Amino acid sequence: MVDQELVDRIEDSLEQDQDALEADLPGILSEMEGRTDDLVREHPQVLADVLSRMAAMDVASFVPENPETADQFQELLWSGVRVMVERNPEVKEQITEDITTNFAADDCPMEGHLRVDEDANTVTGGSGQLDDADLTITGPADVLVGLVTGDVDPMKGLMRRQFELDGSMSTATKLVPVMDALSNQLPD
Repeated sequence: MVDQELVDRIEDSLEQDQDALEADLPGILSEMEGRTDDLVREHPQVLADVLSRMAAMDVASFVPENPETADQFQELLWSGVRVMVERNPEVKEQITEDITTNFAADDCPMEGHLRVDEDANTVTGGSGQLDDADLTITGPADVLVGLVTGDVDPMKGLMRRQFELDGSMSTATKLVPVMDALSNQLPD
């Protein structure tokens, strides 16, 4: 169970201007460690608000100065994804194949991965790269965050060359409905 004091602190920080939020973010994400699943289950709007503010920041300049915070942000993001999949049959319906994907920012040292597991009916992810991933998506950090949060449409983004895709287009098209279903589960 997440205490209300932490939720209040997160909400207060999210109301600040971008510079103040960036200063608070390392401490807030440290306090969340080990409690992200509970936070996402109990307070899904807080997750959506954090993701929205992170999507609005200049991720490429933030990550090099705060690499540990960037990894903590990914922990929160992927905890949110995992919990959304657990709780939503609409997302589970889109999981029709095993797919592994690496993400690499080309404007800062941010890397991540996701794993769609058909048998377990899960989507998991984290910082760092997987060996022999089916897909690798490379692009600006803000575009990569946008792909996961739903701010960047995967097909339009690819056609507009917002990011590069290495791997089978057939596999990528099977990942798109999963990503769309996930972003549709985020509270507004």
